[in-house]
Amino acid sequence: MQITVTGHQIDVGDALRDRVESRLSDGVGKYFESAIDGHVGFSHEGPLYRTHIRVHVGKGMIWESHADHADIDFSFNAAFAHLEKQLRRHKRKRRGHHQTGDGLAPGRPA
Repeated sequence: MQITVTGHQIDVGDALRDRVESRLSDGVGKYFESAIDGHVGFSHEGPLYRTHIRVHVGKGMIWESHADHADIDFSFNAAFAHLEKQLRRHKRKRRGHHQTGDGLAPGRPA
């Protein structure tokens, strides 16, 4: 997965960039093996840092999340937790928990 980390009027250091890239690739890779790309943007709005994450995992499947916090690391962690929750819920829906062992949905005749 190709990951882009940018800062809007903020200098994003190498340490933060490395943490973001490794955490995002591991977290998204847990739910989608062949994710296409991801973008993480940091900005400073008043006393808070805003983190905006956008991940493209497949055709028509794009997820976004954002968070604000006084600390840039906490801002990223909150936005990433929200994104991970969205991915987990989507994966759970696609798994098809409503099927029985014979491959038929419950209540449908054979």
